[in-house]
Amino acid sequence: MVTIKEDYVSFETAKLLKEKGFDARCPMIYTADGEMLYTDVKHHNMYAVTNKQLEYYTDIIAPSQAIAIKWLREVHKIFIEISVSIDLNGEHHYSYSILNRECKYVRKGYTDFDWNYEQACETAIKYCLENLI
Repeated sequence: MVTIKEDYVSFETAKLLKEKGFDARCPMIYTADGEMLYTDVKHHNMYAVTNKQLEYYTDIIAPSQAIAIKWLREVHKIFIEISVSIDLNGEHHYSYSILNRECKYVRKGYTDFDWNYEQACETAIKYCLENLI
């Protein structure tokens, strides 16, 4: 049986999300040194927390990539598309495109042949936070 796990944004991207106003309930946090923990390990009896609840701590919430992409879509009307292609050697390659609220491409077809799906998501989220919000 294959084990499938949730993928979370990086520590750096989590900090950018917080700066941009992201504040959803998340079961994972990053400590000040970038260690990822379940919320209840450090904050007893708190399964999922928001950045507002952590304002007196140095911790920040660690959202999944899916939640971050949904926040960009729902709140900022920025749409991320992840594409896959296959080369002559049978290797898969991932790229992302970003569309604005009018569904016009803001950044199209950017690719890096060392990426996997999750790296394409992370890079697209980070680009949006640094350049579009």
